[in-house]
Amino acid sequence: MSGTNGSNGFLDLTGITTVGDPSVATGEQHHNANGGVRDGLEESEKTATAQLAVTYLNPGRIGDTLTATAEVRKRGGKLVMVEGDVSTQDGGPVAHGVATFTVSRD
Repeated sequence: MSGTNGSNGFLDLTGITTVGDPSVATGEQHHNANGGVRDGLEESEKTATAQLAVTYLNPGRIGDTLTATAEVRKRGGKLVMVEGDVSTQDGGPVAHGVATFTVSRD
């Protein structure tokens, strides 16, 4: 699929721009039941951040391509724990984060 925002129409669907700093212009297609940006939860679920910790390991340098990855480590009935990392194109660590969110249904 090709699009106007690059060689892949996926960029158009997500709103990610590849010009300048990577960014997403959020719109109605991104909102969740809480009125916030989609977070991978069900439409009827709402979240609140219970805990957030970020450890900065190394600086990113001009010219680096930084990649962020995240994984849900545990999802219980009311809490979700997520862990994420930012790394350079060579796999060098830049930052590591751990967050816990409360989840409620309407």
